[in-house]
Amino acid sequence: MPLFSEPPSVVKSRFGSLDQSAATPMDTASVTMSSVKSTPNLRLFKSAAKDNRVEFSENKDVVESNRSFEFREDPSFWKDHNVQVIIRIRPLSNSEISLQGHGNCVRQESSQTMTWIGHPESRFTFDMVADENVTQEMLFKAAGVPMVENCMEGYNSCVFAYGQTGSGKTHTMLGDIEGGTRRHSVNCGMTPRVFEYLFSRIQKEREARREENIKFTCRCSFLEIYNEQILDLLDPSSVNLQIREDTKKGIHVEDLKEVEVTSARDVMQQLLQGAANRKVAATNMNRASSRSHSVFTCVIESKWESQGVTHHRFARFNLVDLAGSERQKSSGAEGERLKEATNINKSLSTLGLVIMNLVSISNGKSHHVPYRDSKLTFLLQDSLGGNAKTCIIANISPSSCCSLETLSTLKFAQRAKFIKNHAFVNEDASGDVLAMRIQIQNLKKEVARLRSVADGGVENHENDAWTVAFPGSPTSVKWEGLHGFSSPFTADKRVSKKKDYEVALVGAFRREKDKDIALQALTAENQAAMQLTKQREDEIQGLKMRLRFREAAIKRLESVASGKISAEIHLLKEKEEQLKEIEVLRNQVDRNQEVTRFAMENLRLKEEIRRHVI
Repeated sequence: MPLFSEPPSVVKSRFGSLDQSAATPMDTASVTMSSVKSTPNLRLFKSAAKDNRVEFSENKDVVESNRSFEFREDPSFWKDHNVQVIIRIRPLSNSEISLQGHGNCVRQESSQTMTWIGHPESRFTFDMVADENVTQEMLFKAAGVPMVENCMEGYNSCVFAYGQTGSGKTHTMLGDIEGGTRRHSVNCGMTPRVFEYLFSRIQKEREARREENIKFTCRCSFLEIYNEQILDLLDPSSVNLQIREDTKKGIHVEDLKEVEVTSARDVMQQLLQGAANRKVAATNMNRASSRSHSVFTCVIESKWESQGVTHHRFARFNLVDLAGSERQKSSGAEGERLKEATNINKSLSTLGLVIMNLVSISNGKSHHVPYRDSKLTFLLQDSLGGNAKTCIIANISPSSCCSLETLSTLKFAQRAKFIKNHAFVNEDASGDVLAMRIQIQNLKKEVARLRSVADGGVENHENDAWTVAFPGSPTSVKWEGLHGFSSPFTADKRVSKKKDYEVALVGAFRREKDKDIALQALTAENQAAMQLTKQREDEIQGLKMRLRFREAAIKRLESVASGKISAEIHLLKEKEEQLKEIEVLRNQVDRNQEVTRFAMENLRLKEEIRRHVI
């Protein structure tokens, strides 16, 4: 979320946007436009956090009079889901009460449902609804803790707050950070809590898996998207960076500075450093409005060894602060502010379109997803319909003066709830084949040495050093042999173990051969399955073509009925399309999927026969 330092009056309105003196959409008087500022006075964060604390503790009587619903995390949620949507309702500010009274535009029905009170009323259902009584700690346990656990398991994760200006996004994601070094404040936000918990989990994991020699590495980067240009907040000299995509790194920003961190304090220092370079400016709706989207990313990598296998697990954790959408009439934006607002609204519109198309795809429809139409959606492609577990916190104001903006946010969140991500564990394992080949080579060497001893020869320790080479590798790996000495007393003992080593060697070769045979069988079965999948896709394409022929025939019949075309033209077209349809059907008969299914069954039967024969 927005992290920055500004003059006290600006910072106060930024972090205390619900305070009595804060500007609202209706409070447009005496607020002048200012230029974009970037001031490194980080000492103001503490005072800003205090303003924020006041902001969310006001209207206490109103909050206590409202009905409260149970709000707690579901431990099993992320086992079956990859996207979570949470609605957070902030309290009414004094300025809103003075303008509209205590009238609300929303009514919470349960811990998961709420109703927008308008014409007509609209009912919405989400994964969780957090009312005014939900504390920062409760929200962190429900949303932050599971996301950290997902990262520790190797899943890419993303948390971003969405909502209009002044709806509580900054309080939710940042809150009172107490100078950026501690999180003991009750109003401390999601970001510092997440990283404190992350590094505590890393420490526990190191202690619990000390025998595996597990090692963790964390790297952070911080960027903003301002007027559709990517700027590095940790290196202000890097501007207009480009997004690249490749098979190794995936989607990434080229030449973006990454800093290795070892503690939560290090992370907060990077947050504060980047925040000082963040673009903010005053509008009629917010005295310190974010004029850009910011993305803080932490890459967590871990390595450990188990039974000769080296495991490498990594996860990318994105914390996204979206700039709030605004209407020119309400914000009074003009000149440079208007240009910024236009780019903000354009990127948020693309985000909404991406989510709509993803929902359509989830429902079985075919749509192009315009990720590349915006830098924001292109950068977050994995978090939206890709390889990630995503938590969306939609912040809303309950005031009736913000009813239209609140309704828009609720509709956005409802659509986002139906996105289907495809998250998987990012883990690589290496060393298993190497360990097996080393073991085989070791057994071969032992058998050869024991045979020389059994034949009455003398062991040649000078040649005990042996080398194992691997196909496709320009180098080889060398192991030194055992430099013991042979005597009549030890020779008999070694000869007695000769058969044991030979049996072990034969077993090793047999296991390797069985694995090769099993691999070949699986490869053949996989190829058959891929062929069946291709035939299924061709069949679906053929059905679509036939459907288009039918739709075209219906349209022509309508044209014949209305006199636009003659019956002869219709019959000619009908004949052409029927010939094409016959060709499609012939192709389907030639590629009957039953043939492939029988082929797969035949492969399984052959494998079964081979096992019985052996």
